[in-house]
Amino acid sequence: MSDGVKCAAAQLVFPSFQFGQDDPRLAVSLVKAGVGGFCIYGGKVRQIAAFTTRLQTLAQVPLLFCADYEDGAASHCEEATALPTNMGIAASGRAELARLKAEITAKEALALGVRWVLAPVVDLAVEPDNPIVNVRSFGADPALVTRLARAYLAGLRNYRVLGCLKHFPGHGRTVRDSHLELPVVRAGRNVLERGDLAPYRSLAQTADSIMLGHLAVPALGGGREPFSLSTAAARLLRGKLGFRGLVSTDALNMHAISKRYDEAEAAVRALRAGTDVLLVPKDPTRLLARLPEALAGRGVAALATQALARLRRAKLRAGLFADPMPARRFLSTVGGPKHEALAQALADSCLAWRGKPLSLSGRRIAYAEPGAEPTDRKGRDFLAELRRLGASVRVVSSVVRPDEVLVLGIFLRPRAYSGRITLWPAEVSAALRLARQADEAVVVSFGSPFILTDFQDQPGLCAFSHIAAAQRAAAKALLDRIPVTGRMPVAGL
Repeated sequence: MSDGVKCAAAQLVFPSFQFGQDDPRLAVSLVKAGVGGFCIYGGKVRQIAAFTTRLQTLAQVPLLFCADYEDGAASHCEEATALPTNMGIAASGRAELARLKAEITAKEALALGVRWVLAPVVDLAVEPDNPIVNVRSFGADPALVTRLARAYLAGLRNYRVLGCLKHFPGHGRTVRDSHLELPVVRAGRNVLERGDLAPYRSLAQTADSIMLGHLAVPALGGGREPFSLSTAAARLLRGKLGFRGLVSTDALNMHAISKRYDEAEAAVRALRAGTDVLLVPKDPTRLLARLPEALAGRGVAALATQALARLRRAKLRAGLFADPMPARRFLSTVGGPKHEALAQALADSCLAWRGKPLSLSGRRIAYAEPGAEPTDRKGRDFLAELRRLGASVRVVSSVVRPDEVLVLGIFLRPRAYSGRITLWPAEVSAALRLARQADEAVVVSFGSPFILTDFQDQPGLCAFSHIAAAQRAAAKALLDRIPVTGRMPVAGL
């Protein structure tokens, strides 16, 4: 392996940077060591833009900043515009809304200096107990997922922002979180070919990048080792599907990898699996020090050279060599009134009923939030909107009056490292006891639609998202101010 390739191989390493936690001086040292980019977490608008600008001025090769802005930049930047989840978009069934979501995301990401959005998720939402996919997915139907993902990618591409399909070959059929352990996908090859792999097969020629999931998928090869580190991934993705774009690992600091492999060994295995970007190593400084020796193995140098060429092509597509600095013309739009209005319009279209709709217009409302602490209720925007629209609302914990209709607001969504996405049985029982006190009750899910199966006797309205715009949309729908036109994009409801 030439000294030039050894030095350039640092480009394949993309450390994380967590605002408020990581030292900017370490980031500077990593830029000087030659990393290819960073994965950004947290931060405020001008803070992120200043950070990416500063590091770009220090880099010999333009840096590619990426972020998990799955539901807009607000996914990790609190001042940005919060957008509905993919499942909410899927409930509308409208590809133009997926494209609009992506366009808002792209403009705000560009303003922050982020040219690579690690979205959309194209895992299938086929497992109710999956703690990490759920509303991040467009739904259970591969054709619907493909159609909306295609529109989303087109929206990003309109602003020259790279997208990323994830988590190959499909994280939807697991009941474990790869942040905590290595999930095993037990489905057979025929099931995976017809379902989980369908979006990748359809989009392989248009996607900018694909992220490999930390999953064991015995039916596709690799046995019980992570598919992200298996040569079976390269044979399937690079070979059979013919994908020529950028391939990234999922975060290497996730326990599915970090608790099983030395990081340098994982890096070599990832390259043999067809990877170009070593995303979020646990100890980037140590990995960079050990990478030249690790890449000296037979055949690995050639893989690194190919990966570097693909990374350079991706940076060219993102316009980094022409203009690496943040698109400051968009800075004032981040979290601004225009985008907030668009987010509300999106949320108003991302609602669906399970069962017969129930109108609360003119009714007295008792509101309870199963699973929430009294001091940490999440439905503040929902309650505020109900009251703004003239409804009489009382927050309750144990007693519902005879003249009140009960609204159960439930907030369950995928959370990394949580390992579950359900209420505890005692919480369900308490909510059902409240419901039995009321003549009528309705469940409003601001996240997982699958929670509605715990409340078979009550109608359910699903907003698929906890954001303020979704809470306002649900309130308006319950008071007949907007129509509910969506359909459930998952089975069994």
